[in-house]
Amino acid sequence: MLKLYSLLLYPLTLIAFFFVGISYAGLVEAGKNQGLAGGAIVFGYGIMAAVIGLVIALFVAYKTNRKTIFWLNIILTVGIVVFYVFYHIKFLERQKVKTLEKQNIEQPTQPTEPTSKTSAATKPLV
Repeated sequence: MLKLYSLLLYPLTLIAFFFVGISYAGLVEAGKNQGLAGGAIVFGYGIMAAVIGLVIALFVAYKTNRKTIFWLNIILTVGIVVFYVFYHIKFLERQKVKTLEKQNIEQPTQPTEPTSKTSAATKPLV
């Protein structure tokens, strides 16, 4: 189980399955409408998936040969890069939307002229 060439498999599996867990939480909208607890719920999904992935990696490292573990390391690395790029692009899109919204809010508006010279407080109630 603790072969030298399988030591890379464990952290790669933790990271890859963490991404799988948070992606699953996003698909089922686990943290939606939960307020501040939403982030913790999504993080919990990621941690649970990472632990399950680590258990699977321990069994795989024990039962398979070196060549299979080598290819699993490559596949997991590519998967991590794909997840990272996906979430980074998603983050940049949200930042772009926030910037555009902020620019729309900060644009000065022209004051309007009152419709009459008397204010509503000086008019008698009927």
